[in-house]
Amino acid sequence: MVVIIGSLVYRYFRRSGGEIANPPASTEQGQEERETGQEKKLPTTYQVQRGDSLWKIAENFYLSGYNWVDIAQANNLTNPNVLYVGQKLTIPDVTPKKPTVTAQKLEKSIAPGKYVVQKGDWLSKIALRAYGDMFAWEKIYEANKETIGPNPNLIKPGQELIIPKLEE
Repeated sequence: MVVIIGSLVYRYFRRSGGEIANPPASTEQGQEERETGQEKKLPTTYQVQRGDSLWKIAENFYLSGYNWVDIAQANNLTNPNVLYVGQKLTIPDVTPKKPTVTAQKLEKSIAPGKYVVQKGDWLSKIALRAYGDMFAWEKIYEANKETIGPNPNLIKPGQELIIPKLEE
């Protein structure tokens, strides 16, 4: 419980550092490349765009946000929470990381579709039950931004959310 809350607080404050706002155009370009089957050649250099975070950049290049640590290490970042628009980052050639801890089935799983928020829910807890990955909460938030509003930490019991299918 403490780890989940700590993770949410960390991610919230991570987004507030530097000049960060909306998802970059490069994320859309990366999605197009994945859909057409083109792979990115690594290592490479990447210029930070408005809205970037190391997690998003790692998702773009490795299809796994967990590789943000590799990008931070390759660039000797003293504070990985702060990126500046125009900053050049080296994207190393490393193996994509996947979560190794599986969700404990303490609660009933949530299937893709509509879900009504229960007392005690938060997006990472819902993501853990739906996908087995608490870090996939951003997918749920993106699908429900209009319903939730600008703060993903403020969901209320009775709110109806869409739980999207995760792309394989």
